[in-house]
Amino acid sequence: MNNLKLFVLLIFSMVLNFAEAEVWHATNTWDRQWEKEYETWVARTLRTDTFSGDEGLLAGIPTDCADALYDIRIQFAYENSLPFVINAPDVLRDKMKTFGSDTSMFDGIKDERKRVRAFINYVNDEVGTDNLTQDTFPVKISEINAGIVYHVIWFLFGKEEHHSYILKGFNADRELLYYASDAPRKVRKLQVDSPFPRFSYDSSPYGFRRWRHPEHLLIKENEIPDEYGYSREQYVLANKLGKKEILKEIRRRLQK
Repeated sequence: MNNLKLFVLLIFSMVLNFAEAEVWHATNTWDRQWEKEYETWVARTLRTDTFSGDEGLLAGIPTDCADALYDIRIQFAYENSLPFVINAPDVLRDKMKTFGSDTSMFDGIKDERKRVRAFINYVNDEVGTDNLTQDTFPVKISEINAGIVYHVIWFLFGKEEHHSYILKGFNADRELLYYASDAPRKVRKLQVDSPFPRFSYDSSPYGFRRWRHPEHLLIKENEIPDEYGYSREQYVLANKLGKKEILKEIRRRLQK
């Protein structure tokens, strides 16, 4: 009996150690339905004071434009027991191909909420707008809605600059609402642009994009199943119309 008790305690200890080897334990799996849930959640609950307010998982987290997009996705994944996985940032690229909520890097933080916030801050330290092109894929124009990433590039005095937004969805006039943080990184309210953001685009890999699921990270974007909305039609249209007209045409199509 004593040996049995020792065996049970050993197994229990191993289970606890395994549980602690994750930022959180994901019991659900991303699919098309969860993407619809994410879309609805962003449309209903994302606020301009998500980071600057006093409540919520992201309250008080300093961000730049890319950070905010990653953090919002992390919050939804955590609160719905979904995995959050991205391509490994440069600092980890020699050790792993992907990085996410299954990491054991934060085992020393026993309080789960504090552990998740530490994970968020680490992601913010190591990712930027360049990472967005690896962690997302272009979608059909008909798929553009809440939760979609809008990523742009422009040149200022010959220097390449990037910016990114998350779509809040549509207002009462069926105009897209673009929410964004900015640089430098700090705790701030999200800025709102509508019907057009400050910057446009005319080529890949920019424009309107959706987050890749964990199993899609290491495959070519054109291998992502059609059910998730992959398409390059916006780039065909942008090449035809140019940077000044592409957003106007997308707006026209979405308002039909």
